[in-house]
Amino acid sequence: MDQRKDLLVEVGLEELPHSFILNAVRDFESYFIRNLSDYKINFDKVKTYTTPRRLTLFIRNVMIKQDDYIIEKRGPSVEKAYTGEGEPSRALTGFIRGNNIDIEDIVIKESNNGRYVFLLRDTKGRNTQELLPEILDRTLKSMSFPKTMKWEKTGFSFARPIRWILYLFGDKAVQYSIADVSSSIYTFGHRAYGNKKILVENPGEYEKKLKAGFVIPDRSIRKERIKTQIENIIIEKGLTVHEDAPGLYDTNTDLTEYPHAVLCKFDPRFLDLPAEVLISEMIEHQHYFPLKNKKDDKLSNYFVVISNIEDSSETINGYQRVLRARFNDGAFFYKEDKKRKYSEYLNTLKTVTFHEKIGSMYEKVERIHKIAEVLSGLLSLDESTGSFIHKAASLCKNDLVTLMVNEFPNLQGIMGYYYSLAAGNSEEVACAVKEHYYPRFAADVLPSGIEGAVVGMADRLDTITGIFSIGIKPKGSKDPFALRRNVFAIVKIIIGLRLNFSMHELISRIVPLYSGIGETSGLYVEIEGFIKNRIKSIFEDMGFLYDEIDASLANVMDDIYEAYRRVLAIHEFRSDSDFEDLLISFKRMSNIIMGEDRFSFSKKLLMEKEEKELYNYFISIKDKIVQNIAVKNYNQVYSILSTFKPYVDNFFDNVLVMENDLKLRGNRMGLLNSIISVFSDIIDISKIVSV
Repeated sequence: MDQRKDLLVEVGLEELPHSFILNAVRDFESYFIRNLSDYKINFDKVKTYTTPRRLTLFIRNVMIKQDDYIIEKRGPSVEKAYTGEGEPSRALTGFIRGNNIDIEDIVIKESNNGRYVFLLRDTKGRNTQELLPEILDRTLKSMSFPKTMKWEKTGFSFARPIRWILYLFGDKAVQYSIADVSSSIYTFGHRAYGNKKILVENPGEYEKKLKAGFVIPDRSIRKERIKTQIENIIIEKGLTVHEDAPGLYDTNTDLTEYPHAVLCKFDPRFLDLPAEVLISEMIEHQHYFPLKNKKDDKLSNYFVVISNIEDSSETINGYQRVLRARFNDGAFFYKEDKKRKYSEYLNTLKTVTFHEKIGSMYEKVERIHKIAEVLSGLLSLDESTGSFIHKAASLCKNDLVTLMVNEFPNLQGIMGYYYSLAAGNSEEVACAVKEHYYPRFAADVLPSGIEGAVVGMADRLDTITGIFSIGIKPKGSKDPFALRRNVFAIVKIIIGLRLNFSMHELISRIVPLYSGIGETSGLYVEIEGFIKNRIKSIFEDMGFLYDEIDASLANVMDDIYEAYRRVLAIHEFRSDSDFEDLLISFKRMSNIIMGEDRFSFSKKLLMEKEEKELYNYFISIKDKIVQNIAVKNYNQVYSILSTFKPYVDNFFDNVLVMENDLKLRGNRMGLLNSIISVFSDIIDISKIVSV
């Protein structure tokens, strides 16, 4: 008799939101497989199928019966299980009665904590067919979604109403019921093609039967079908899919059961609108694929729609009509927005609240302006660049109150760019308005110019300082104002644009701006501590080791970019064969003077040959070390320091530092401190862990 059978379970639903599907099927698979394992039912491979209307598992070679197993349960310790006369105690009799066993079912075993009474019972495995209803029940009741509702009288909560359940083990139906729906061996075809009932007599024919019902259940096949069809219909026209559209392949895969790519077009007059407006509408609202001309890389008036049915000219007209209406709205908004002078939108920001305790967006812009001015000074920017920053800071949030951004919030900054140019501002100013939002996420681009970088950092520092001033700080995973992400963006900008300035001084100069908003006493210390901790996490994410970071961050707030360069240099030098020489030498010196805070040194008190040699070598290369530190050539500094090893070894092998003569002892410690002090501002060698 065959000991294994294939298992098929499909949960049919009203259409799931496309964003729910992948997590839902992962949950479905994870919980179902875990439950099979908990029930000690072995199996081979698992294949998942998804469409907007179904979540399916096809599990190969499932055992038809549980393995036999032994139930083992620990009871009381031997001392508590028996009386002094060797009779069963109340604790033991309670254990026996509670587990419905006989005294013969227990054994005494050694454990880590001593000798205990154990229940050991051989248990025969049950038939898988009997257990499958409970396994599915536990699975469905464990699944979670971003949003659930109770859809019928039983009160079962799920993302969408369950309409059918196909449950088949080998060629036998598994009887199960939930949410007023009973399982069967039927599935359903495509809704638009009759939604026909389809009999599935064994799991292996599931995919074939559904294809006959105009459903492609394999997600990867649907996705590849979409890609192939798009390529086939655009190649002859010299078109290519826009680079902002790759995510649409997944979205449309999860919106369709039987996808068809349809080439459509819109009126070329709409190409006079900013391309981002058209692209945003097509991608964000309609899930259409925008196309570009291969020749000039410009947006085309052609686009591709992924339909769930084979389309006729009527449906194509429908897609084009929907988009035309939306583009007409965009054209109206664009025209109306430009009727006002762009600078006038600033006053309208007074009606927009940034935070009820911090004030309006108008007040935020005023602070951004002041912070950007301070930062420009710290960066020693020229007058022309400063004027661009001054103008961009005053315009950076104006587009928030335009009709276009009200309709398309994801275009903030982008519309500011176009409106700034239309108002006669320079390209530098317009770019800064757009790019002060960059980077918006981890893999995003950085501002292309210093103007956008300065305004963007000022904006983020205002948010961080303002939110901290009213006592709101990130806790655990909660960070409602994205303060951690703001620090990440600031650090990325500093490193990416190689900006040298004192964050310490910047924060100290901007904290007084918030004296009328919240509590500023101790605010500087809190913000600096928060930024320091985030920098450490950011550096760890970059792949630096914790000890490299700890050794290099002593003065990080004086210059974040140089702290990055120092940790990068020690990280790179660590793979050098001379690194261990540097580490051994300077750790010996650091350890001997650790805890001392007063040092004195006189060349006249050098008595031994080896300490004189160490001193003379130090003096011979000190200027070279200082010069390389001055020009921030950290790799060269570390390379020079590694040459100290023979002199340090001779010193420690032949000179007693902890001399009874306190003058000699102090002088020798002073010598070591003089050497370490030369580079102590760039690295703390004591923090480096030897490999």
